[in-house]
Amino acid sequence: MKKVLLFVLLMLIPTLGYATTFELKNIDMNITIDESEWYVFTPDNILDNPELEDLGLTYEYMYESFQNNQAYLDAVLFFYDSEDYIELFVRRVALEDIRNLTNYDDAFINRLGQVLADEQNANYEIYRTDYPFILLDYMDQGFYLQEYYTIVNGYGYTITVQKPEAFSSEDTARVEEIVDSVSFDADLSLEEPNSKETNKEVNYIIIGVASIALVVVILVVIIKNKKGRA
Repeated sequence: MKKVLLFVLLMLIPTLGYATTFELKNIDMNITIDESEWYVFTPDNILDNPELEDLGLTYEYMYESFQNNQAYLDAVLFFYDSEDYIELFVRRVALEDIRNLTNYDDAFINRLGQVLADEQNANYEIYRTDYPFILLDYMDQGFYLQEYYTIVNGYGYTITVQKPEAFSSEDTARVEEIVDSVSFDADLSLEEPNSKETNKEVNYIIIGVASIALVVVILVVIIKNKKGRA
């Protein structure tokens, strides 16, 4: 497939710079991904997109998947020398208890991180760019998952990355480069609805359920198609 061949070429020649910044409409978020390596789909680019056909997918299928899972971007990278792959997707859900996580101190963010980790039976750490992310690392249904979670303008944003094989240091570096590129149109003047000292438990389970649903629905089709074209 096209992206696999391009990946081979990129191993032999210097990177020419194919990174594209995707402005995710209606969710105040930008993210930059190298389209020479990744198939990248958003609700705004799937109509008449020839790469869907390359993967054996349809516009109707992808549109429904985005709608059902509150997802705004789905990107897939295949490795040319193995059956391994990486999928990355972005979701957003409305919250009630927190407006902007950047308004809170490290002690509160760590308490929140522990709540989310307990919910997913995961390890967690705080990953900082211009925004504080709670990074969850765990396995579910045979997939290795890393989820970068933050809160901006009263919405919970999750960047989920998943693989059938364990994350290598190169995989993690590639993902971190993408996460580092993320920017939000954050309104820091929004007042927090409750005291910052309150140990709140944000309703994260909704995001977790959406994550697993997307794993099952999208990847099975893509990987079956990839094997069929090998």
